[in-house]
Amino acid sequence: MTDVKTPSPATETIEEDVAVEQRPAELRTGLDQRLLYDIQMDGVEFTSRHNTDFSLDVVFLMYLRRMARFGFFNFGPVTIDVRLIEDIVERNAPRCETAACRADGGVHHVYSDDFVRFSRTLVEEVRRSGRKRIDELHFLLAFMRTSEGLPVRVFGELGVKPEEVEAVAMKGQAPGPAGLEKLYSPEEAAEYLGVHVQTVRAWIRSGRLPASRLTGQRALRVKASDLLSVLEPVDTAEIG
Repeated sequence: MTDVKTPSPATETIEEDVAVEQRPAELRTGLDQRLLYDIQMDGVEFTSRHNTDFSLDVVFLMYLRRMARFGFFNFGPVTIDVRLIEDIVERNAPRCETAACRADGGVHHVYSDDFVRFSRTLVEEVRRSGRKRIDELHFLLAFMRTSEGLPVRVFGELGVKPEEVEAVAMKGQAPGPAGLEKLYSPEEAAEYLGVHVQTVRAWIRSGRLPASRLTGQRALRVKASDLLSVLEPVDTAEIG
């Protein structure tokens, strides 16, 4: 197990560089880890309150909480009652009794071995996608490819395979609140399409790629479905 020091309740802010240093080595990469950081902070609060390890099941619950709407996680063929998962984790999470947990009034916790193994699966999932940012889909597919803990039990009962989720993602839907289409910044759209961000901005200026602004701000956002507008069928005769 890997020791991680949880901030005391009096701490109002937690520096991200400290949080990164506390992660398992598998997650200390050059990837954009903002979502991972948010989930980690949620998990730190949960493990402090329940005096339990930072485990795979805890991370699974924190992910579902962030992605849920009205208590349910929905994505394509996957529907999960998050309140049920929360009840299972809270009832079954083992209490941490190690010296590290008891130190300094019980504000230390550890990364469990199953979370460390999940970290490797998550990084492999991101590398397989060829992207630089850990996003909601990477988490979901990594959970589905995990062979232990609550994830394997939940997805086993659902009978849903990663390939089914990837097929839904290819149509532009992203894990998160039901009914909301994923929005891309110009930088994210450029990474997704494999072009320079200035190319994306030129498409937006010319009207080729529809985009919207956030109310009262200059930030641009592109709907996932609109990314298809810059793609065209390939004439097989042109491929040589």
